[in-house]
Amino acid sequence: MYLKVENEQQLGDCLEILYQQTLISFDLEFDRDRHTYGFDLCLLQIGFQDSSFIIDPLSIEDLGPLYDFFEDPAILKLVHCPGEDLRLLHSLDCYPQNVADTEVMAKLLNYEQTSLAKLLEGKCGIVLNKKQQQSNWHNRPLLPEQLTYAADDVLYLPQLYNILLEEIKEKNLNDWVAEENNWLQTVRYTLEPKTNFLKPGDTKNLSPWHAYVMNEVFLLRDRIAERKNKPAYMIMPEDSVRGIALDILDYSNPTAVSGLHPSLRHGNDADDFKEQIEAIFDKADDKKLNKKTQREWINNEEFEKQMERKRTQYHLKDDFFAPIQKTMVAELGTYAARYILSNGWISKWLNAEVKWNDLQPAYKRDFIKTVLTGLGLTFNEVLQYEKTYH
Repeated sequence: MYLKVENEQQLGDCLEILYQQTLISFDLEFDRDRHTYGFDLCLLQIGFQDSSFIIDPLSIEDLGPLYDFFEDPAILKLVHCPGEDLRLLHSLDCYPQNVADTEVMAKLLNYEQTSLAKLLEGKCGIVLNKKQQQSNWHNRPLLPEQLTYAADDVLYLPQLYNILLEEIKEKNLNDWVAEENNWLQTVRYTLEPKTNFLKPGDTKNLSPWHAYVMNEVFLLRDRIAERKNKPAYMIMPEDSVRGIALDILDYSNPTAVSGLHPSLRHGNDADDFKEQIEAIFDKADDKKLNKKTQREWINNEEFEKQMERKRTQYHLKDDFFAPIQKTMVAELGTYAARYILSNGWISKWLNAEVKWNDLQPAYKRDFIKTVLTGLGLTFNEVLQYEKTYH
């Protein structure tokens, strides 16, 4: 059962009921560069008792009272894998408090499959129909099957939470879960400014000249996408952007650019597009940027420094992190250990993308230190590496 909330009066009535609860569940439906340009809140659903409110933010002018409710610390709010939901709410100046993430609970319990659909099916015997997950949530009126999907996503979350909570208690993981929840309401997600579209490997694989051109073409694509209110991939696929920047594709010949938006293939828009691309190439030349990649111009001294760093990285992976991970797997299980200290996070740390204290919440670092003590290892090498290369 669900109740639609489509105006301020209905929102007020909805909040009167919600403030009487001690526990609710919530989820958002949004569009992030899938059907239109940007990151837009399209629907918000809140589960309580055996019902759900389906709140339409496109028909309610002031959502401030709803955001105030989310920030009330007296009411426990259940979510599942809320990273993007919180990122969107934070961008709207809403910072939910007293939040519990059921996906994190499942990961600490060493579940391999932690999607909401898999957990509900495995733990509660409930099968969700996910066909509407990628549908266009901007469209109005919403289809009945979209509303049912949205309501079901929060309706069964309390049942799952109670099952997982009992397992958390049995494994004595309450403190870790509490720390996860406390951290979740202090973290502040942000929307990265659309100024740098390059991937980490581009710095090494591209010359400064090609890197500049490529990023500028990506910026141009983004400006056109915003103007047309289309996702950037509908303006031009990423492969075509890279092909133009690397001088593989002839941008002056629209038919040679795969996936180019029809409006850029003829007429004034096409002429303007070509002129702007030419201007990017000219500006790169004016800047006198080096057309050699890092691998081509690097000197012997710098090369040796890089090789020494790689040798240290291999040593730390094999002789420091591998024993830690092996011990963690034996104690917690493969997937819980991977959640606390993943290979991806280790690679980011070795590449100076994060610092050791960025591993949050703090219980993860404390547990790793305990493992280190048991292995007879010290933290000195980690501190020295971070001091040298970060």
